[in-house]
Amino acid sequence: MPEGEVITFYSKPGCHLCDEGFEKVEAIAGRFRLAVTKVDILSHPDLQLRHGERIPVVEFGGEVLCWGRISEKRLERELRKRLRSEQP
Repeated sequence: MPEGEVITFYSKPGCHLCDEGFEKVEAIAGRFRLAVTKVDILSHPDLQLRHGERIPVVEFGGEVLCWGRISEKRLERELRKRLRSEQP
């Protein structure tokens, strides 16, 4: 798997789904040797407009993979598809 790729996790403070989701994303990212960047949408007005209450949002390669209650199985499946498609 390619190293150096990043999963972006959009969240905001006080969001219980974000706290639960971040733990899941970190665990899955570790299995794929991917980094996770956590972004507080309250610090970015454009992200607040884009994501609003639809958080947490997990993005990889510029695509939203999932949002809301994070499903580990779905996220893992989506990452496998995208990482497979990047291989030559």
